[in-house]
Amino acid sequence: MQGYILHMQKTHSEDMIVKILTPAYIKTLYRFYGARHSIINIGRKIDFEEELSMTFLPKLKHIMHLGFKWESDSVRYYIWQHFVKLFYKHLVDVYEIDEFYFRLLEEGAQKLHLQNPKRVVLEMYAKLLQFEGRAHSSDDTLCFICEKALGNNISLAQGFLFAHHSCISGNEFIKDEIEEFLHSQSSILLDDTKVEKLWEILGLGL
Repeated sequence: MQGYILHMQKTHSEDMIVKILTPAYIKTLYRFYGARHSIINIGRKIDFEEELSMTFLPKLKHIMHLGFKWESDSVRYYIWQHFVKLFYKHLVDVYEIDEFYFRLLEEGAQKLHLQNPKRVVLEMYAKLLQFEGRAHSSDDTLCFICEKALGNNISLAQGFLFAHHSCISGNEFIKDEIEEFLHSQSSILLDDTKVEKLWEILGLGL
């Protein structure tokens, strides 16, 4: 079975409880002496086996690291891990899950080697918002704070919610550019400065 490690929690001694995203489930598994295994790290893709237990959590066994070339690049790996941590918080109480979430990480991991990592992650987030029905639509013309009409310039809150700059302050964006980004799930028309600003907002949470 294959999956992505979303979260790790050290228990007594060096054992660990590990959360793993698979195509259909977020599994909670127990690994004896997991803290000693460098393979077990947030964001890693692994092949593994699950051994059922009558008394406690299923055991995580026979782990194989399915690595990507970009994992040796500390900057790319940091950005990936940061997104995966936010991803886990977003899905923290979920067990059974749509395959979309696994595919999203698969596609992102494949792109990360050659493309700008922050752009990859932002495009992944735009796809997530679209899938969950949370992406801003051109039909949504009101500020989510004051519920008055938006102008050409906007600010963005957590979740990329559109608002007046006077309502939430923060960085300003051109409304049409952000709508195009969310609709196309492509950052190609955004310059690097805007990408950095969007990355900061993404850090507030998914």
